[in-house]
Amino acid sequence: MKNVLFYARYSTDRQHEVSIETQIELCEAFAKQKGWNVIATYSDSAVSGMSFLSRPGIQRLLAHVKREDIDVVLCVTVDRLSRDVEHSAKILKDLNYHNTEIWTVHASQAITKLELHFRATLSDELVDQIRFRTREGMKTAVRRGKASTCLAYGYKLSQQRDANGDRIKGLRDIDPVKAEIVRRIYTMYADGISPRDIADILNKEGIIGPRGRAWRDTAIRGSKTVGTGILNNPSYIGRIVWNKRQYRKNPDTERRTARMNGADQWVWTDVPTMRIVTDELWERVRARDAVIGDLYQNATTNRLNATHRPEYLLSGMLECEECGGPYAISGKDRYSCTNRKKRLPIDELDGACCGNSKTITRHELEERVLNCLPVAFYSLDIFDRISEKMVAHETSRLKSTPSRREQLTTELSAIKSKQAGLMQQIQDRQAEGRPRLVILDDQLDELEVTREKLVRELAGAAEEPVEDFQVKIAKLKAQFNPANTELAIRELIFLARNNANEQAKRRLMPIVRDLIQTVVIGKTPGHQPAALQVHGDIANIMASMDVIDIMQQQFVASAQNDLMARIASGEIDTEAKKEKLLEAYAEELLRKSPEWENLQVSVVAGAGFEPAAFRL
Repeated sequence: MKNVLFYARYSTDRQHEVSIETQIELCEAFAKQKGWNVIATYSDSAVSGMSFLSRPGIQRLLAHVKREDIDVVLCVTVDRLSRDVEHSAKILKDLNYHNTEIWTVHASQAITKLELHFRATLSDELVDQIRFRTREGMKTAVRRGKASTCLAYGYKLSQQRDANGDRIKGLRDIDPVKAEIVRRIYTMYADGISPRDIADILNKEGIIGPRGRAWRDTAIRGSKTVGTGILNNPSYIGRIVWNKRQYRKNPDTERRTARMNGADQWVWTDVPTMRIVTDELWERVRARDAVIGDLYQNATTNRLNATHRPEYLLSGMLECEECGGPYAISGKDRYSCTNRKKRLPIDELDGACCGNSKTITRHELEERVLNCLPVAFYSLDIFDRISEKMVAHETSRLKSTPSRREQLTTELSAIKSKQAGLMQQIQDRQAEGRPRLVILDDQLDELEVTREKLVRELAGAAEEPVEDFQVKIAKLKAQFNPANTELAIRELIFLARNNANEQAKRRLMPIVRDLIQTVVIGKTPGHQPAALQVHGDIANIMASMDVIDIMQQQFVASAQNDLMARIASGEIDTEAKKEKLLEAYAEELLRKSPEWENLQVSVVAGAGFEPAAFRL
């Protein structure tokens, strides 16, 4: 009596497990007819016959053959074992080595080597033909204005029917509620709000994202190259694109890998009925992409780091004077040259390693850089510039922040859309003669409870007074005028310098990074502090000032910092004490002025800066 193993497989999740059961029944009847001893049954469900390593059933079957004497591997047809020529040959080679035959119910006999290879070749060719016909069908559908991919956010399946009453596949209708969210995402991004912040706003408002999940920044930004993500989908301007990518299966991993096709192979079709976003808004988003792309391209280290939020005040801005490499945190809040730490050979040093062993603590570095800011702030328009940027930022937030009534209206529309979708599912099932599902009724009941709650809240929500937008802008300008901005920034600098307040440093970060482009760190003899050279707009400001002005403003800034520290500690608690201290400052300023007249400031020129830098 022969020992037999069964193997069954079906290809896709569109088929059913009954397919496996049918194959096993046929094999059992055949084995009983032959009087064979069935040892075990192995199967793979919803797995392609073109794969091998990713099929656990066939792997377990081959492992069983190796550990036990098996005479026959039985399947309904030979293509159940494999549709790939290479894999079929390997399976046959492994089974022949263990003296195991392959039998099929269809042939009612053992499969020869020639027949196995012949049938595997035919199956492989059949798969290629199916793939070709499928792609050609998709190309034709796209040219007729039908979508060939999954349902994108902002659309719903069209319910248009053909002459037979069947739904026409590939047609899309705009979902009004989701379309408004798409337009809002585009507007917020074009106004300067990052994808991460947009996702956070939508999640806080309880707006459901694609596939019923929470919003993520990746779903919004996607990939510009591939055209994925809300911000890159050309469907929103009424254009369907197909065949941007082709997929190849890696023979080692059996995973599909995507490759971009040439632009001449892309298939474009205009479908005006799918337009959600105007051309003007689309171009604004592309312009913002270009700005961020320039930042990405101009990064000196890992390019992606340029688009990330910096962790510390000067992260990504530090450079070694000797090798030009980055300075980064290498110990407990201490910066050092990355190239020296890694012992990397430097081309500019003729293959030698960097010799700059000077390290500096983050606190010392940030304090020395912050000390030069108050002087730069006496430039003619520095507070005007900062004030304008703050007003622009607040204006952007004002434009994108909805009222409570708007939020409730959006949520109510989303609930109604879900209800309509569930009702459509119930109607479709009823039309097809399928039984009604209790779970759909329960979901409808839950949505109705939520809808009634929102309706009551919306009815009770007071109508917010309509205020002219220009009036709001005027209030913002009054709030963030240069004088108020100066007071706020000086307080932040005081907290950042004297108290090493990390929150204050984070709030100062945009200002610092606007004024400073690079800080070059050089070595000094012995235990002397590291030499610092600051590049950027702040160098232009310092260079445009007379020497005596710089020294005077440094003194004034230091005096103001000292005054704030004394007030904070309680030492100066009366107006009389304050006036007395100010008089002492004035006297000291008069004594130092003659000394400053003989000083010179050295402004060094470096590549790419006008002027390049000044030393701290």
